[in-house]
Formats: sequence, C-alpha cells, structure tokens
Amino acid sequence: MEQIAFTGTLERDQDGTWWYIHVPKHIRDQLKHLEKRGAIPVSATIGRTTWQASLLPWADGSAQITVKKAVRDREAFTLGQKLQVFIEPRT
Repeated sequence: MEQIAFTGTLERDQDGTWWYIHVPKHIRDQLKHLEKRGAIPVSATIGRTTWQASLLPWADGSAQITVKKAVRDREAFTLGQKLQVFIEPRT
C-alpha cells in the first residue's frame, strides 16, 4: 500500500502529556480493516523523522496519532503548528 498524506495541526491534551494530530475520518475508514485491538499500526513520517505509531480512535469516528517527544524535539515542532504527515500501514 502506498503512503497516505494529510495535513494536521499539532495539539496536546489538557495535561500536556500527549501531543497528537487528528487523522481525518476518511483515512481511518480506509485503513479500518487493519485495526488490531482498536488501533491501526502505521509508520509515520513528518519532516525527516519516521517512527512506528498507531492511529487511535477518536469519538467522532476519526483518529489521532501521537507525536513522540523525541520527534517533536528533533524536528523543533511547536504547539499549533500545521504539519504534513505521511503514514503507511504496518502489517
């Protein structure tokens, strides 16, 4: 399967513990058949950094992908920044 690209805004939860980007519902729907225990395993790339991640379900039917601190630090991302995300399913 080819990479899937989308643009999202870097957000964080109220505690500031989890930083994430919303994944559009149509992308989650496209990959839902790969779901394992509620999560869809993917390789994610933003900027020059690729890491193993999962699409986690969101209440409205979309998903979110967490952006690890190591990735944020390496790429110097800031809260509220719009980012181009590339994901590829892991099987």
